[in-house]
Amino acid sequence: MIPEKVEHGSFSTYSEMDMLLYVSERITKFSLIFRYFLVDTFMVYLYNQGSESSHSSHIQPQCYYQGYVEGYPNSIVTLSTCSGLRGILQFENVSYGIEPLESTVQFQHILYKLGNDNKELSSFNNDTKSLGKYSNDYNIYVGEKPEPPVPDIFPLYLEMYIVVDKALYEYLGSDSMIVTSKFIEIIGLINSMFTQFKITVMLSSLELWSDENKISTVGEAEELLQIFLKWKQSYLNLRPHDTAYLFIYRDYPDYVGAVFSGKICAPHYSAGVAVYPKEMTLEAFSVVVSQMLALSLGISYDDPKKCHCSEAICIMNPRATTSSGAKTFSSCSLSDFESFISNQDASCLQNKPQMQRQKRAVCGNRIVETGEDCDCGTQEQCGPQNCCDHRTCKLKKGLDCFEGPCCSGCRFKPHDTVCRETKHDECDFFDHCSGRSAQCAADKTIMDGNPCRKGTSMCFEGDCPDLNARCRSLFGPGSKNAPFECYEEIQSQMDRYGNCGKHEGKYRTCARRDLVCGRLICTYPSTTPYNRKGPGIIYALVRNKLCVTLDYRLNESDADPMDIQNGSACGTEKVNSWSGRQILSRLLLFQSSSLLWPGKAVEDGPSAWDLHPHGRPGEAPGSWLRISVVRRPQWPLRGEPTEKGRPFSQSLSLSLSVHSACQKKKRYGIIITDLINI
Repeated sequence: MIPEKVEHGSFSTYSEMDMLLYVSERITKFSLIFRYFLVDTFMVYLYNQGSESSHSSHIQPQCYYQGYVEGYPNSIVTLSTCSGLRGILQFENVSYGIEPLESTVQFQHILYKLGNDNKELSSFNNDTKSLGKYSNDYNIYVGEKPEPPVPDIFPLYLEMYIVVDKALYEYLGSDSMIVTSKFIEIIGLINSMFTQFKITVMLSSLELWSDENKISTVGEAEELLQIFLKWKQSYLNLRPHDTAYLFIYRDYPDYVGAVFSGKICAPHYSAGVAVYPKEMTLEAFSVVVSQMLALSLGISYDDPKKCHCSEAICIMNPRATTSSGAKTFSSCSLSDFESFISNQDASCLQNKPQMQRQKRAVCGNRIVETGEDCDCGTQEQCGPQNCCDHRTCKLKKGLDCFEGPCCSGCRFKPHDTVCRETKHDECDFFDHCSGRSAQCAADKTIMDGNPCRKGTSMCFEGDCPDLNARCRSLFGPGSKNAPFECYEEIQSQMDRYGNCGKHEGKYRTCARRDLVCGRLICTYPSTTPYNRKGPGIIYALVRNKLCVTLDYRLNESDADPMDIQNGSACGTEKVNSWSGRQILSRLLLFQSSSLLWPGKAVEDGPSAWDLHPHGRPGEAPGSWLRISVVRRPQWPLRGEPTEKGRPFSQSLSLSLSVHSACQKKKRYGIIITDLINI
């Protein structure tokens, strides 16, 4: 499945976007608008060996969108476009995840069904009296029209400070960028549910307890809430927020949260503890957090005999987390919220925070900004022959484009004009203009893992890494990749010169099979000492071979120039990939006429690959054949299957694969706690 952006001129603004997907032999169109939920002062706080560091996030604000699928008016689409499409498509009673396939020749994506119906959830109040009295028949009446938004209420804003405990940080990938992106996605899903109340939930800051928890996270959710409140009052006074939430991870918890009812604007009680279970999807977890926020806004759980719901199941139904699809608040929820706004102190919701957004476009500054087709500067800078109207920053009438690799003389270059050269003849294709856009087509490369350089290396992202060439560039002619005994001598030292990476400030031990997959070691061809300023150097004489490597004294987060390149062959049947050492278990070769279908499978890598034919050197590519080999799914948006080794579907010649996982049933609930004295 290959998404295609619908162009609205040569330089379209990112505030609105249409996207086409060819799904199940039909074209599906998404209509999207830019939606971003970070305040202007948003920070990400991290810890390393007890020391706190912060940064203003490297998230690209122009990547986040919400919208709907045309033809499905009740659908909701929440997407990130930062690197491919990632997000959730919600219809009336079913949801799908979408994400890019790694290591594909084209801009391939997979769409898969999200299953939330494999868990039973129940809710509990502070006396642990179950709302399960409706368990025999919990079907809320489904109306014909959606519930209207709350009338006569100005837009409201809730600033939310999120703290992530160490266990959840590790469960979500132990990568601050990935974890941050997931919580931005959760906030987007929450906002899609709160539009009825004209509330925008803003993420004020994100604190990741990446090395250790600052408070104990052992115990029941109600107990944790009291501990977290004490910590919040001591440490978060100077960090702007309306409410603070602690998100923790548990394999199989009894409750998924604890919160004070109707106390969203009470500083001493505006907090919550949300538990992320092992089997829960991001979609289901966003429903849990939405329920907790609603409870703190004075909204009660639905009574099925009294509440009117415009969907199959409403948000405050205790079983909402077991149901996929778009959800709304019921008539009871709307009534509760109107009562809360009228009778309770909701002043904290009336303060509109400054949101992160792109600055207003300035025509004439030679920077193409939102709403502009082009910007060539002042009248003198533009000149009379420019494609751009300097007064409006729009293209002159009848012209196609302003600039770009596929723009020449204000016209799109002809179809099949080469716009991107190959990185390596054996691993990359020439990319061509479409004739309809000023931009070059997406970069198409040979499948990662295809042999190159006469089988001594493997293709990776269009290149064919050459360790001998790297050694020559570092140490001069005659230098080459060192023999195994040099790696054995230096890598085993476990210091800054010889290691297999760092974790939590400590050097990783190299397993014997990975000794040549850590840092690059070369032979030294000269009798003159290496004298380049900057890096430290170490020599080792091993079996009459003079070996050498460098250390650049970098921070742990910085890329090490001496790391073995991704894609480099670094041992028998082994290839370096994604800064880990993944073993190629096989290389699938499909032969047909003069075409070759390359593919690969790795022991712990991505679970789906699209295999495509490509011509031999000097030959044109043949017709494309799509073959998906689906192994054990590891999608970021879904829980791991609890039955390890349970097989999943394998499909051939399919452009769309839909997966579901078998998971244990578990009951959860939210504790609505009484006020406490702190």
